[in-house]
Amino acid sequence: MSELLKKNLLLIAEYNQPLAEKILNHNEITGEVRLETSESGDTNLVYNREFVHDKVDPVYEAIEAYQRVSQDNNNGEKRVHLIYGLGLGYLLKRFAKKTDEKIVVIEPNMDILRVITEIVDLSEELAMPNIRLAGNMPEARKCMGKLSVNMSDTLTLSTIPFYYKSYTTEINSINASVKSFNHKDKIMDKPCKINIGPGIWKEEGWTTLDCYVQADIQLDLRKCTPFPIVDNVVEKVFSSHCIEHIEDPHLEFMLKEVYRAMKPGGILRLSCPDADGALEAYKNNDRDWFTGICTRKNDSIGALLLNTFVSYEAGVGGPQVPEEEVRKQFNSLEKDEFIKWCLSHVDRSRPYIAHINAIYYEKLEKMLKKAGFVDIEKSSFRNSRDEELRGIKFDMHLKVSLFVECRKPLN
Repeated sequence: MSELLKKNLLLIAEYNQPLAEKILNHNEITGEVRLETSESGDTNLVYNREFVHDKVDPVYEAIEAYQRVSQDNNNGEKRVHLIYGLGLGYLLKRFAKKTDEKIVVIEPNMDILRVITEIVDLSEELAMPNIRLAGNMPEARKCMGKLSVNMSDTLTLSTIPFYYKSYTTEINSINASVKSFNHKDKIMDKPCKINIGPGIWKEEGWTTLDCYVQADIQLDLRKCTPFPIVDNVVEKVFSSHCIEHIEDPHLEFMLKEVYRAMKPGGILRLSCPDADGALEAYKNNDRDWFTGICTRKNDSIGALLLNTFVSYEAGVGGPQVPEEEVRKQFNSLEKDEFIKWCLSHVDRSRPYIAHINAIYYEKLEKMLKKAGFVDIEKSSFRNSRDEELRGIKFDMHLKVSLFVECRKPLN
């Protein structure tokens, strides 16, 4: 590995390890790649006989791209710049030089990524705390989450003709999402109370946030999408048996968004299946504990345990693993390693995955502290510090649930 490639990949790996590994392992360049000199004297990249940058002056092309987005910012809004296409880095370097706003670069072509990270020193830009590199939109969303992008920001999208010609559908789709994100009249900016993941639940004075069409705020928690809520306006947040449906990175992002949107002193109450309770029930051969969680009542107790952490659509249950194998792993692995083993059996080819996480108090407490919450405590059924949240419309599933409550600090 060349020193230049090593330097670039180490910086990428700090926030996007999978992309760094993909670049490193992309040893066979399938397209025809070469460097040529533009009329201006600057280096240009040719991929499959097409110039990636302007044949006359790639630097001026980048200057024009930045000028277009800078002229559009008449209101002085906070912006996040999406750049579709890294190429030789002309756009990235121009944006990095001219603004300290957040920048996410998406380079979908692994041939180009591998070649460029070997021959172009991007270390100055990649080391900047406001810049992230992604290989696709799911990675870009995660990068935006790590940059704390939220609905008070404005997105811009920049690209150059080579990428628009090669990735027209993808760029048009991103552009539509950008326009939707920037549609500010949909942002909640008044005091409110939010129930996250309630399905068809409704209660006067409460706003629902879910991926279903019945929700007041339609948002998929599995995509690290910022909440369409301004900072410091949410008075209370409640969520019952929702967070086990999302994986750890998405849960951490959700908690970060709740914290951002919540008023100082606001209360957050969460409940979910208690992973410690499930493990203890399995240890004690207590099949009754699993009643109300699992969808196949005649399964072995090992399958019931796995089904608590990983389940599919109703009536299907979860992964099928021999009982003796579950018992062997349970007896030989530490708790987190056993949970990791259970979650490794998820069938990601399925059209719907219900439970996909195992949450116990110490794990959730750590995440809440990381998000900034204080006064974190393990609560009990309908025993909230908040009078309204003690009502019958809120806590459910007494026997199997973990209840946790916390606050956003006043200062």
